[in-house]
Amino acid sequence: MKVLSCVRGSVRSWRLLVTFISAMFLGSLSAAALPEPGTPAPPLHFTQLLQAPPGAKADWNALRGKVVVLEFWETHCAPCIEEIPHLSKLINELDPAKFQFISVDGLPSEDEEVVQKSLTKRKMLGWVGVDTTGSVFASYGVRVFPTTIIVDGQGRVVAVTRPEILTAADLRAVADGKTVKFAQLPDMSALMKSASSASDAKPLIEFSLIKAPLDAPFGMSYGGCRIDINGMKAKALISFAYQDLPKDRFLPTCVFPEGLYNLHTACKNGEDNDNLIPPFLQIAIAYGLNLRIESKTVAQKAYVLKATEASKKLLTPTASTGGSMWMFSNGKLTLKNRSIDNLANSLEGGLEVPIVNETGIEGKFDVELEFPEKDVEAAKAALLKTLGLELIEAERPIQMLEVSPRAETKKAEEAKPQEPPKK
Repeated sequence: MKVLSCVRGSVRSWRLLVTFISAMFLGSLSAAALPEPGTPAPPLHFTQLLQAPPGAKADWNALRGKVVVLEFWETHCAPCIEEIPHLSKLINELDPAKFQFISVDGLPSEDEEVVQKSLTKRKMLGWVGVDTTGSVFASYGVRVFPTTIIVDGQGRVVAVTRPEILTAADLRAVADGKTVKFAQLPDMSALMKSASSASDAKPLIEFSLIKAPLDAPFGMSYGGCRIDINGMKAKALISFAYQDLPKDRFLPTCVFPEGLYNLHTACKNGEDNDNLIPPFLQIAIAYGLNLRIESKTVAQKAYVLKATEASKKLLTPTASTGGSMWMFSNGKLTLKNRSIDNLANSLEGGLEVPIVNETGIEGKFDVELEFPEKDVEAAKAALLKTLGLELIEAERPIQMLEVSPRAETKKAEEAKPQEPPKK
């Protein structure tokens, strides 16, 4: 159990950092520092208060006598969503006469409509405070999602912490007036000031996304922990950020900005892009292009890659000890020192239909296949003859991406005066 706990903490720390980066892309969400334990909790001013009884008020006079758990979140924050079941369990275990949980969404782009849509997908217990002005986030100094602030029955801050460390026993102890030591969340504003004071320090990680001229030539340099892309369309950038997501994995309703873009990323420690870059890249591109990018599972027609007895003879492990590659270009699929998952991705790139790997074959291989683009029957024949693999049509749950403008962009477009129809 100790080992599992350490791993879990490590994953959460990484996700916390990713979510903090997303907050930075939104702009400066707060000018204040996080409140100190023992100080009066700043006022709560919500645009809407959802899931509360009629006439309920979220102010410290009305909440006096209750321990209040404020959960700062946003609808697209994966670590926030992950903690919903844990918070719901606590709410069910605790006396509602002594405790009040309030989830606080304070992003200007997330109005009541956006939050309500999220609540229909994922049930959350407790009250939900919507603050489109961002004043609550600002007064509480919140820069990281999720952040949990516990306030006692006298309206004093008890702790600034993370939701996963909360227990019903600790919260009951707070209600009984006992001292509880919670793990404190670091004040990111102080850390940022400290980091910026080191003028000779080089950036540990860099991202740059700029609009390119319409006639900008395409160019790409990719290796280690550095990526430079010039003259790429928005859809191709998103596909790249999601680890070369095939073009058929976008829902038909997707909306992409026009024009070309230049992208630069680099990190100091030189870790592999596959492990470090993608989550940051996805956030940077989404906010840089002012888009919402959501992953959805859709049941649809696909082709399933299956092994046969012949696969054992025809598939031999790679002899390569150097680099690796996988691609489909001009009717030729090339795989060097890569897995069957990569083979499935390359097939999908050539056929433009979802391919699911159900071979169960592990290891890395070298493969060369030729078949015309989008010709499934030719691909089936080449796979069976060369690798002893079958391609079978079936319905499967497929991970898709839905791309749409962020809420504020939609509102701006709707607010534009409409031209009268031409006669």
